[in-house]
Amino acid sequence: MTKEIQKSSLKYIVAVAFAVIAAALYLFWAFPYRAALGYREEMQLFQTTGTYFAGFALRPAGIAIYIGEFLTQFFNNYWIGGAVMSLLMVMFGLSCYVICNKFTSGHSKTNNLLLSLIPLTFLWRFFGNQDVTLGFITALLIVTFGTYLYVSTDYDYPSAEKCLRVIVATSLLYWVAGPITIVFTLLIIAFTCSSRQISVGKKAIVATVAILAIIANIYLWSIFITYPFSYQLIGIGYLLTPDVLNSYQLIFEALCVIVPIAAHLMARGNASTKRILPILVLFVVVPAVIRYSKSYDKTTYRLIDYDYMVRANDWEGILRYSDAHNPDLPLSVSATNLALGMTGQLDSRAFDYYQNGTEGLIPPFSKEAISSWTTAEIFFQLGMINSAQRFYYEGMEAIPNYNKSSRAVKRLAEIAMIRGEYKLAEKYLRMLENTIFYRKWAQRNLEQIKDLTAIAPPIYCQLRQRMIDEDYLFSEAELDKTLGQLFIKDPGNDLARQYLILYPLLQRDLDKFVQYMGVVAESLPQYNPLLAQQALAFISMKNGQPIPKNMVSPMVEQSLRGFAQAWTSKNPELIEPHRHTLFHYLISNE
Repeated sequence: MTKEIQKSSLKYIVAVAFAVIAAALYLFWAFPYRAALGYREEMQLFQTTGTYFAGFALRPAGIAIYIGEFLTQFFNNYWIGGAVMSLLMVMFGLSCYVICNKFTSGHSKTNNLLLSLIPLTFLWRFFGNQDVTLGFITALLIVTFGTYLYVSTDYDYPSAEKCLRVIVATSLLYWVAGPITIVFTLLIIAFTCSSRQISVGKKAIVATVAILAIIANIYLWSIFITYPFSYQLIGIGYLLTPDVLNSYQLIFEALCVIVPIAAHLMARGNASTKRILPILVLFVVVPAVIRYSKSYDKTTYRLIDYDYMVRANDWEGILRYSDAHNPDLPLSVSATNLALGMTGQLDSRAFDYYQNGTEGLIPPFSKEAISSWTTAEIFFQLGMINSAQRFYYEGMEAIPNYNKSSRAVKRLAEIAMIRGEYKLAEKYLRMLENTIFYRKWAQRNLEQIKDLTAIAPPIYCQLRQRMIDEDYLFSEAELDKTLGQLFIKDPGNDLARQYLILYPLLQRDLDKFVQYMGVVAESLPQYNPLLAQQALAFISMKNGQPIPKNMVSPMVEQSLRGFAQAWTSKNPELIEPHRHTLFHYLISNE
């Protein structure tokens, strides 16, 4: 009766422990790190077609990666995505726990619960690498589940039958889950060697066959698949970067083997050894949790946050985020400037934030997905549709594992519709029609382009009107001329106007600024934003001329005089309050 009560209490403790862990992981992924879910979702385009499945089924780990991509598409909704991510991680923790139980023959289950926290914690930290895919954890779960099934049915079979089971299990797991099957191989060798009922000779035979089985699978698959041999050893699809072996992956896989072995050794130890275990686990788990920022790099994840908000067109959210985090990298600065422009504040508040020249306004092309897509979104909102198309496409082609992108394909379909290229739009829409989350949107637009007289969404009409009709090549160093053409064609293009005014100021070219203001004044004579007033006041003081009272407000004039006094004093404490001003930017080299 007492044992039954203890057994029931332990089940309750295990259930509560993993429920708490699941809740913590859900809150982690669904709130502070929701952008990481969006990043993984936009780096693929899962298709619900037989052809798409066949492309995965014919390579090692393909099935696991396919399942992982299927689950990743639910990251489109962070509420669901957080639940998916936390569920998979908790399932892995439970699989570690039950495998440890098998290694200890049902003894020391409390210790096994503590030990299972070690690989779970390291898995969570491994996912701090934004390029780790859900296919990795799917493959891992398949392997740990296969290991549990094997050790649960490992009876005293004859040697030949044992070897056959090892060969079949290894081959099946390697096809479905890939090289992480090495965890299965090492665990069944350890489990076999830990058994007192199996002779030494049989243990040696099983161990040899297990090692030869995985080597044979690696060799045979390398003959038939078209991927480099190194890709197969790393794991095709475990990371977005298929040619980079992450050392943390090796450490984590080693822990998956070490922890059950440690559980077995602890179960055989004396009482004092078992009492030390909780302290040892805490010394591993607690520091790993406290120092999680070493895995979840702040700079990287801030850029991912900006990318997430740019994709959602959450302009107010970007400004709140920039107020809290002081953007200082080209992507974050350009996203902040775009948000200011979309909310009509760029020509008054641009220097409230750090500016790093024209690259912070419209970054040049970079062979990297999220920075290219941020630049593409700037072009899209400005009305430079051809450039937006190029940057979205090039960004998609820059995805390291050659995936298509749900985000890029959706935007490319919109661009094709804006340009009136309906055959091309149909091609992209058909791809999106084979998805779960984008199907209805694609079907609505497919119906619309069948009837060319249908009313297009207002944003399409507006951007079509802003487009420059003539084909020409432009230099990235002369984007201001294109901005001028956009404004001349449509003086109501507020974003182009704000970018046109700020561009020469970021170059510290005041003569060009005066020229561009003259162009704007011809269409909008009453336009006199704060930056224009500050620039005019600065030019007047620099040339020794009186500041025109009818064009510059007393507040701007007072601010300039205060800056001039602080600057001439060369006192850093007096200069500091003026650091976020146009005056400081124009005269400093920072």
